[in-house]
Amino acid sequence: MKYLVQICLALGIAVTFTLFVTPEPAQAQPVPDCIDSDDSRAQNTAAWWGRRTAEEKRLITELECQERFIPMVCIFLWEPDLRACTNKGVAEYRADKACSAKGHALLSEAHVACKEDFKRTFSPPFAGSTS
Repeated sequence: MKYLVQICLALGIAVTFTLFVTPEPAQAQPVPDCIDSDDSRAQNTAAWWGRRTAEEKRLITELECQERFIPMVCIFLWEPDLRACTNKGVAEYRADKACSAKGHALLSEAHVACKEDFKRTFSPPFAGSTS
């Protein structure tokens, strides 16, 4: 009986020591700003962010805060070429913003022409896409 207690005690000490000595697992990459405006759902947002691939995370984090929704829409739509979808969305967003700043009415022919001119000279943020 004495040996059984000693063995259990030694085993317990060994397990406890192992738990304290083993290194901490790597922490997940934190959710970047501007992903979710509802702070009450932080766990849902963190879970969603944890399911993203490295490429998806890179496309989201490398864009400005106002443009981060674009790759998220492409992810939601299950676009096969995420980079091309993101580049196209960013081009559309920036062209619309630039042409509105020039004073063109949103649905006018001048606005459409301005957007086409902008897209011709646009340099995509994520080069190497197939579009």
